[in-house]
Amino acid sequence: MAILSREDVEREIDIFLFTQLSAKKEPEEKRLAKASSTQEAGTIEKVIEDLTLKYTKEIWMKDAANRMASQLKFGTHIAKGVHPDAKGDNVNFRNDGSLPSGVVGTQLLNSSELDANGNAAALPLAAFFNIDCGGKKLRQLIQSEHPAIAGVFAKERTISDYFSGKFKVALDNKTENPTAHELNKQLLWPLDKAIDHDNYTCLLPLYPSVFTHAIFHKVNDARYSEKNKEARANRRKTRFPQSSYISITDLATTILGGTKPQNVSLLSSKQGGRNILLPSLPPIYSQGKDFPIGKRRLSIFDNSLRYHCRFSFEELFTAIEAPKSTVAVRTQRKNSLRMILAQILSMAASIQRQQSAGWSEGYQLDTAQKYWLDPERALLDGQETFRDQRDQSNWLESIQEQFSRWINSYLRAKYPNNAQQFDDTEFAEWKREFETSIKASQRAKQGIF
Repeated sequence: MAILSREDVEREIDIFLFTQLSAKKEPEEKRLAKASSTQEAGTIEKVIEDLTLKYTKEIWMKDAANRMASQLKFGTHIAKGVHPDAKGDNVNFRNDGSLPSGVVGTQLLNSSELDANGNAAALPLAAFFNIDCGGKKLRQLIQSEHPAIAGVFAKERTISDYFSGKFKVALDNKTENPTAHELNKQLLWPLDKAIDHDNYTCLLPLYPSVFTHAIFHKVNDARYSEKNKEARANRRKTRFPQSSYISITDLATTILGGTKPQNVSLLSSKQGGRNILLPSLPPIYSQGKDFPIGKRRLSIFDNSLRYHCRFSFEELFTAIEAPKSTVAVRTQRKNSLRMILAQILSMAASIQRQQSAGWSEGYQLDTAQKYWLDPERALLDGQETFRDQRDQSNWLESIQEQFSRWINSYLRAKYPNNAQQFDDTEFAEWKREFETSIKASQRAKQGIF
C-alpha cells in the first residue's frame, strides 16, 4: 500500500475546491450566456469573480477555520435527532469496549462516519472533512495528526497548523461541561437511597445518528441492491434463473426535520430525513416447561388442555349458541376450531422442543401420543421396537380420532339437552379439520408430525 503524502492530500483539497466553485459558477455562467445587456453581464461577471476569489485555498480555509468550524457541532450522537429545535450539545462517542452478546450499539460499528449540524451554510465544511485521501477521510488524518496534512491548509506552516488545530477541536468536540436544553429529553436515574436522599443522575438521551445511518444503509442495500431486485423480478418468470432474495418486513420510517432534514443533521439530510424504525417487541420469557406431563397422565386430551384452549372454546360456544346458522356463524365456528388446533400444535411443538429425547419411556401416556410427542426417541439406541412400531402403525389416524372424541365429549357435557347434535357427523368434521391442520403443518415443514 502506497504511503500517503502531503502532495496527495493537497491534490484532493484542490479538487474539492474546484468542484465546489464549479457547482456555484455553473448557474451564473448560464445566466451570463443569456444576459440581455452589458450592464447585466457585468453584474454577473462580478458575481463569478467574487466566487472565484472565495474558493481560493487561502480565503476558503480562513473562512472554514474561523467561521464554519465554530458554527458546526460534530458528533456520533446528536440532540436535534430527539427534537429538531433542541440546542443541546452533540457527543462524539468513541468506545473500544465490547458489548454483551445480543446487544448492539455504536461501538460495534466499523464506520468512519461522523454527523454534524448547526448553521446549514457551514455544512460544506463537513463535506470538506469527508474528502477521501487514499482510503482515509481527511478528518481522520486531522484527528490523528497525520504527517501528510502538515502545511496543506496554507502556504505558511504556522497558519496551516493553526487551521488544523481549529479543525481538530471542532471534530473532537470534547465537551467538559455539556449543555442541555429545555427540549432535550431527561431521565432521572435512581442511585443509592434515591428517594430518601434525592439521589439521582440526570440522563439526556441523544439520537445515535451514526448508528441509525449505518442501519438505514444496511437495510436499503439489502432490499434494493441490483442482485436482490433482479431475484425478486425473476420470481414469476419461469424462463429466468431463480434465486433467493431478501425481504424485510415490519419496518416503518419516521421523518426528522420535515421538509428541511439538513436542519437536523448532515446524515439526516443524506437520508432525506427518513429514519428506519425496527419492530419494538417485548421479550418472550419461558418459565421452564410450559406443558408438564405427569407420568400417570393417560392423554393430553383432558381438562388441562381444555383449560389451555379456554378462550378459543368460548368462541366456539358463541357460534354453537347462535340462533341462526348464518355464513358468519359458520365461519366463526370453523375459525374457532382452527384456533384450538393451532394451540394444540403449538403445545406439541413446545413439548418436542423442551423435552429430551426418550422422555416418554416409563410414562402411561397413550402410545400414539408418545409417537407424536417424543419422535426423537426412535433415534436412540435400544429403541428399535419403538421405532418399528411407530413406522408401521397408523398413529396419526389415532390422534385425529382422540381429538375428535375429546371435542365431542366436551360439547355433549356442555350442552346436555342438545347432546344428540354432536354425533358422527360432527365427529367426522372435527377429524377432517385436524387432518387438514396436519397436512398444512407437513407442507410448511414445521416438523410437528
